[in-house]
Amino acid sequence: MKPAARMGMSQGVAMTPQLLQSIKLLQLSAIELEQEVEAALEGNVLLERDEDTTPTTAGAEAPLPELIEHTTSLAESTEVPVSGCDEAAGDRVDADFDWSSAESWSGGEPTEDGEPIEARRAAAPIEDARVSALSQLELMIASRREWQLAVAIIEHVDDNGYLETALEQILATLPPEWQVTLDELDAALTTVQSVEPTGFAARNLRECLLLQLDAVKAGTPGKNLAETLVADHLDRVAARDFVNLRSELGATEAKMIAAMDLIRTLDPKPGASRTEPAQAVVPDLIVSGVAGAWKVELNPVNLPKLRINGQYERMMSGTAGGHRGLKDQLQQARWLVRGLEMRHETLLKTARVVFERQRDFLRRGEEGMMPLTLREVADAIAMHESTVCRVTSNKFVQTPWGVYPMKAFFPSQIQGAESETSGIAVRAMIRRIVDGEKAGAPLCDGAIAAILARNGVLIARRTIAKYREAMKIAPAKERKLLAARVPLRMAS
Repeated sequence: MKPAARMGMSQGVAMTPQLLQSIKLLQLSAIELEQEVEAALEGNVLLERDEDTTPTTAGAEAPLPELIEHTTSLAESTEVPVSGCDEAAGDRVDADFDWSSAESWSGGEPTEDGEPIEARRAAAPIEDARVSALSQLELMIASRREWQLAVAIIEHVDDNGYLETALEQILATLPPEWQVTLDELDAALTTVQSVEPTGFAARNLRECLLLQLDAVKAGTPGKNLAETLVADHLDRVAARDFVNLRSELGATEAKMIAAMDLIRTLDPKPGASRTEPAQAVVPDLIVSGVAGAWKVELNPVNLPKLRINGQYERMMSGTAGGHRGLKDQLQQARWLVRGLEMRHETLLKTARVVFERQRDFLRRGEEGMMPLTLREVADAIAMHESTVCRVTSNKFVQTPWGVYPMKAFFPSQIQGAESETSGIAVRAMIRRIVDGEKAGAPLCDGAIAAILARNGVLIARRTIAKYREAMKIAPAKERKLLAARVPLRMAS
């Protein structure tokens, strides 16, 4: 064997810095976006705030047409600038930069002051586990069919990282023309479960812990016993029945301690560990109006008003050479202005499609929430599902019914007898039924299921129990006892 140099040609995907910046801007919340803009203003002398008091959000308003056939004006209404930034920035960027060539950028090279440009960027925000999974799968999956199945699975993963819907139910929601088999969907789930964080998309706690134990290095003390305990005796581990377990399994006290120490290191909620910490909610979008005249607009408070200093720009355009550092800053300023414009256009375009689907929510509240998937919105705006996932992450909407996260308008579907119904709508119906029941005669889960069935929503009693427990509503027996205690307290 001798070392030798070889030359060859290959094709690959190269993400330009401006594309990376656009992806990053899509994911930022309103507060994070403001921090990003402040950092850019401090580090770039060519950027300045637009102090013009003239309203600049006229193009941000997007009245919802009442009829579906009128939605052809969607693209037209979102082509205008919505951020109040320099309107001609996009044309100048396109003229100055070849967006298709990764060689046009030298981001890793030091600037005039010796600091890499990457070092000036704000720290990346904590990312939603579902967005992270999509980003990883983009690099792992080459088949479009497999990608579609993976996205369909991730749409049913909850905030804790668990797959809350059975594969059979997911299979029933897929388009018939796809002709997907259960084995094919199960194989796609295996691929989804291979991403980080380990345990993501598990169907229950046992599977979540086993996936994490499987990733533990072979030979780790207590691994084999921990797998046995989780696979066959998880309920007894939860009950802390260690003495009897150790006797039945013939394990020494040292091995049992090592196994339990290893189990305690596992994460029972792999999705929640990546959830962004609590922060003040600032709506990114505002939906207002009345039935037949709904209007979707960007929140003007959140629209960063940036522009490039015209005097500096004219001075630099008039010189043949120019200072390299200032030219780099001009290029970065143009990218940022254009990136903000693209972010707002995409957000507004996505919101219009979402609330076209969720008209009943605007009229009736959560009981009118319709099932919606990322794929439906992505097809409507001619973009990728991952783009829709990013643009709806960390975004909030002010509606006539309160402030909601954008993700709330993508509920999973429950098959009804007469019409499609979402899980959020069913929970709202259960809450209304329980609130309206007689204090001395509360309704059991079966009775609630019967009432929903008469309204065209057929769901199992155990599903009613699951939703009721999630809303922290006590069973019928406990509600009856509580109702009986209240008069006694008042009498005493």
